[in-house]
Amino acid sequence: MIYLPDTNVFSRFLRGGETNLALHDRLLGELPFCRISAIVLSELEYGAAKSGMPKHRERVAQLRSILPDIAPFDADAAAYAGNVRAYLATLKPNAQPIGPYDALLAGQALALGACVVTGNTDEFRRVPGLIVEDW
Repeated sequence: MIYLPDTNVFSRFLRGGETNLALHDRLLGELPFCRISAIVLSELEYGAAKSGMPKHRERVAQLRSILPDIAPFDADAAAYAGNVRAYLATLKPNAQPIGPYDALLAGQALALGACVVTGNTDEFRRVPGLIVEDW
């Protein structure tokens, strides 16, 4: 199984601290199966750049060094993501779309047959067929 951790998971991992020890251990234990989504990498790079703090850029660089496999966002992922957004937006009268970056990550995971690891399970569990875990 391939795991695609969401931005919030990597953010918690990079913050460290005692409250994130279980996440740290799980992520390191699943390292051979984890990939950084190009979408998530973009969000992490944006956050580091916006903060203006060199330590944030260093942490993203460290993450890339331990997880060098970047999952690209390709045409299959784009097709899945478009279908996810359309499906969730048209569930009338109870339409509950998810955020655009979450839809992209969900589409990418569906295209790869991967599991999304997130602290935001409520949104991702709305996507039919998507495997979701919270570490």
